[in-house]
Amino acid sequence: MTASSPTAPSTVARLAAQAARLEAATAAAVGHLTSALPSLGRKDAEAALVTAVPIPTRGAARYLEELAGHLATHPDAMTSGSSLCPPILLRLAEVLHDAGHPVARPGCAHCGKVRSDLRQLRPEGRLCATCDARSRQATCTRCSRENVRIAARRPEGRICYTCYHSDPEIFEECAECGQSRAPAVRREDGRAVCRSCWKRPLHTCASCGKTAAAALIDDDGALCRLCYNRHRRPRRLCGRCGQIKRIACNARNGQPDLCDGCYRGPEVTCSICSRVRPCTSRDAQGQPICATCYQRHRTGEPCARCGKTKPSTTRWPIGPVCHVCYTAVLRSPAECPRCGLVQPLIARGDDGAEVCGPCVGFAADYTCKQCGRAGNPHSRGRCAHCVLAERVNALLAGPGGTVTPQLKPLAAALADAPSPFPAIQWLKESPNTKLLAHLTAEGHELSHELLDELPPSRNQRYIRQLLVHTGILDERNEDLERIPGWLEHELSDKPAAHANLARPFLNWFLLRRARQRAAARRHPASADRDLRRRVSVALDFLAWIDQRGLALADLAQEHIDDWITEATSQRRYLIRYFLKWTTSRRLTRELTVPSLPRQEPQDLLDDDDRWQLLQHCLTDDALPTDVRAGGAITLLFGPSTERLCHLTPEDLRFGDKHAHLVLGRHPVLLPPRLAKLLRQLAEQPELRPQLSRAHPGPRWLFPGMVPGKPISTHGMTQKLNRHGIPVRTARNGALAALAADLPSPILADVTGMHRHTALRWVAYARRDWAEYLAARAADPKSRSAEGGW
Repeated sequence: MTASSPTAPSTVARLAAQAARLEAATAAAVGHLTSALPSLGRKDAEAALVTAVPIPTRGAARYLEELAGHLATHPDAMTSGSSLCPPILLRLAEVLHDAGHPVARPGCAHCGKVRSDLRQLRPEGRLCATCDARSRQATCTRCSRENVRIAARRPEGRICYTCYHSDPEIFEECAECGQSRAPAVRREDGRAVCRSCWKRPLHTCASCGKTAAAALIDDDGALCRLCYNRHRRPRRLCGRCGQIKRIACNARNGQPDLCDGCYRGPEVTCSICSRVRPCTSRDAQGQPICATCYQRHRTGEPCARCGKTKPSTTRWPIGPVCHVCYTAVLRSPAECPRCGLVQPLIARGDDGAEVCGPCVGFAADYTCKQCGRAGNPHSRGRCAHCVLAERVNALLAGPGGTVTPQLKPLAAALADAPSPFPAIQWLKESPNTKLLAHLTAEGHELSHELLDELPPSRNQRYIRQLLVHTGILDERNEDLERIPGWLEHELSDKPAAHANLARPFLNWFLLRRARQRAAARRHPASADRDLRRRVSVALDFLAWIDQRGLALADLAQEHIDDWITEATSQRRYLIRYFLKWTTSRRLTRELTVPSLPRQEPQDLLDDDDRWQLLQHCLTDDALPTDVRAGGAITLLFGPSTERLCHLTPEDLRFGDKHAHLVLGRHPVLLPPRLAKLLRQLAEQPELRPQLSRAHPGPRWLFPGMVPGKPISTHGMTQKLNRHGIPVRTARNGALAALAADLPSPILADVTGMHRHTALRWVAYARRDWAEYLAARAADPKSRSAEGGW
């Protein structure tokens, strides 16, 4: 027996050091795991490590140290799905995934197959055995091609797959055709079947029920290619969009992993349209087909729900379903009569009643994994309502990553939209949301003054009304109050002297009078266009006198005459408003601007055409309801388009026998057909879902695109003109017919126009009502008889 060396550690000390190292490695790995997965407790983490790396295993401390070091440098390693990791992480991810923890199992860097034995490590990640064998390339000794996949070794060297399949050494007699060919598969008796004779076996898909070749067969059954891509295909981090999605093209040659949305197939000549485009699919002969031709030439089959022959989107227990029916069923879940749960009814019972899928053994799950709501599936197992709420929070998040208290009402209104799918599309594509995201990202408190600093645009006006609609900003007369902001942008390239005159002219003269008139009006009237035009004419006039070296104090009457006569339109007559203000401020002498020459109404619609159009509006069910109602009111009573757009259900008065419409001071009697049409318009649900409003407002007969606002006058005019109803000529024809039959006071009361305008229309109709008015004033019976107007 030899004595031990005095410097060699004892067995007890060595085992103690190994135990201390193992304990430290385990503690470090558990700490990093619980930090990466907050839902994972320490005990669960230790149990997972014991399962992934059994402690008695030799070198367990080294594996755990390697895992802890990798988690320290890659905190997102358990959720990123990257296969650039140590082997222990593959086994640990599988254990945690089976236990229900939110981890992403790494897959092969080439084929994406998720496995725990990816042994080959490459710069792009770990590879499975199959991809590793395929990636080994060399020069074929038979065909001398370089960088080809090697299939086998022969005495002369390595050969590629092309040479291997044509090698006589592997040929056998095919059991089907009897020819000597390379075997593709073998029967149970051992006889070979060539590739031409072999047909892939068909299986019934456990998800959709379709009989087709299986893409995956596991304990749950077979899955067709479509269902495999939808439900079981591994997800990894896309190298272009940065989201965890299904990978369509694996990383190679410096190109990162690309998901289905980012990947574009190789550009080849389409076999149908002959254009060079990305290849999406191939036909039965293997020829490439572009995406457009693939959609156009998809073979259809009768839909089990609507009966129309269309390309099927999926197969339910009721049979193949087209895309329209697929969307309609999933977006309208109902209570199943058999189990009582609210689910999409995608099957039928023995009695023909619609039931949910689980009641007939169909395993498809359309329940949101986040909120538990049935139906409305959108992405990653979540419903459209949850996706909408997430994207609204991302849109309105400030610099701190949270929604400020000021924007909470807007976030709630957008997240509670009646139809989430159009709302998601609006958040994704609308330029209004880009402007809103820009405002919220800067962290400023939103106000009317902040929006006034932006360049005037449709997007700015929409965002302002959206904030007013949800109660974030106070409501104001937008037609008038937005003009000062418009003026500031107009003055950005104007001389300071012009700006010093234009600002007080607008704010203390034009706007002051416009606000007084707006407060006294019974019906809304848009004045912003007229005010902007008067200011623009004033700025043009100031530039004109600067070109001639004149000052305001030096203006004479001949200068005004020259200014007007040089123009080819009547726009320059509007300078009277500016000169009236400068005269009151003693900036100019008393100057005269000629009055605009009055013109008779032009482009009148004659009575025959007007009655024909009216009959078309009242009887043609093919026209939209709002077009029929708006066109009939215009053809009968000729109200202004502004008044027509601002009609509400409160302006309709329905009695037992008759119905009336309030356009002016007194209601007018409606024909029965028009009354029925307006009742239908007032009672029908809104075609465009509206956001919830902070303060109750009017419900418009003709709602517009902007929340809480009616359709614009331009939009109404364009809509009626598009359906063959010329608004201007129809209104002129209706007013001329009314003026020919009614005196001016009654015409003004009925239509809501000014009495002077009514007088001009009556004069145009060439009817002298002086005798009628005298008789009406002397006879009280006639006054009472006409009170119905």
